[in-house]
Amino acid sequence: MQFKKLVGAAVLAGLFGQAAIMSQVANAGSHGDFYKGKTVTIVVRSNPGGGYDTYGRLIANHIGKHIPGNPDVIVQNMPGAGGIVAANYLDSQADQDGTVLAIFDRGAAFTQRVGKEGVAYDVSKWNLLGSATGEAYAYVAAKDAPFNSLSELKALTEVQKFSATGPGSDSYTYTELLQNAGMPVKLISGYVGTQEKLLAIIRGEVEGTAGSFGSIAEQAEAEGLKVIGLLGSVPSRPELQQLAKFMPDSQMPTMAVAVAPLAAGRPFATTPNVPADRVKILQDAFAAALKDPTLLAEAEKAGRPIDYMGPKDLADLYGNILAASDEVIKKFTETPVEKVTAKLDEVGKKGKVIKFQGKKGQVSSSISKSRTKVSIGGKEAKRGNLKAGMECAIEYNPGHEEREASKVDCK
Repeated sequence: MQFKKLVGAAVLAGLFGQAAIMSQVANAGSHGDFYKGKTVTIVVRSNPGGGYDTYGRLIANHIGKHIPGNPDVIVQNMPGAGGIVAANYLDSQADQDGTVLAIFDRGAAFTQRVGKEGVAYDVSKWNLLGSATGEAYAYVAAKDAPFNSLSELKALTEVQKFSATGPGSDSYTYTELLQNAGMPVKLISGYVGTQEKLLAIIRGEVEGTAGSFGSIAEQAEAEGLKVIGLLGSVPSRPELQQLAKFMPDSQMPTMAVAVAPLAAGRPFATTPNVPADRVKILQDAFAAALKDPTLLAEAEKAGRPIDYMGPKDLADLYGNILAASDEVIKKFTETPVEKVTAKLDEVGKKGKVIKFQGKKGQVSSSISKSRTKVSIGGKEAKRGNLKAGMECAIEYNPGHEEREASKVDCK
């Protein structure tokens, strides 16, 4: 997958380890035998199971035979703080000799750029290997909608309604990009999850919606709806138009930041300070492993697509994020907050979900064990202490898929 095909010429790729590699002075002698008898560790930023772990183990099972010396390769799961724990480890705690690799969080550069608490790493110093696959967002429309593609949508003069969750959510942000591209689209927010967004089309409330390709495209087509375009790459659907082709130059910085985590997909890197020829060995081995027929067969069996992206394109992606202006970043970091004072109508799942009357009707809001601040009678409390009938001041994110509350202060 070539990022330049998605968002145009990238900037500041020189920020990254690939530029640093060019200036490194390799150690004397060949590193061809360095890996003989060694063990290479692949750090996975999540618990066992799930996408990151699956791709990490696919690579672990096959990259060793493509590295001179055929080292053993093991997997070390390192979850925590949305990938920050693994990223910090890769950056400065792991051995920096090319024996530690990581499949890191695709949003690592964005997390660094916004200065999220706990970040002690610098992605630009890492030696990137590439990505095993990218992800994409799909734009879906009703069967009888007056457009079959993004170009036909752009040509319309009548406004078309698209369902979304709410400001701040991926579905809202990625649908809003249609407006940035000059398409006559009006966002109708307030829907919860993929099913509700699709049902809104089926019921005739809206003409279209957007969602992760993997979760929405198959469902939509099974319901007789049509996929009209993409944000990101899906090699199996080359007929679908890319939104980037319709984006004016003035909107490209925003587009670049929006699409980068999707396109990065499942990225891999090794630590800073690895000699240049060793980095080259790892980059070549990573690319070769992703062409290995056995790996490809295992990936297909697991339902995991392979769409190799090289280290230069991955550096371009993250360079755009790190170089983004504060104005562009602000569009992605402002979290909408709605404040209400209401009685709790229901409390379910041991306090994990509360229902109350919001400004536009009943709201079902999730309560996070770690992120939601809960207090009762002025004292800190656990979510399990919440009871129906309590009068509470509630702050929640209307754009979150589950309307997650940031604060619940009850009397």
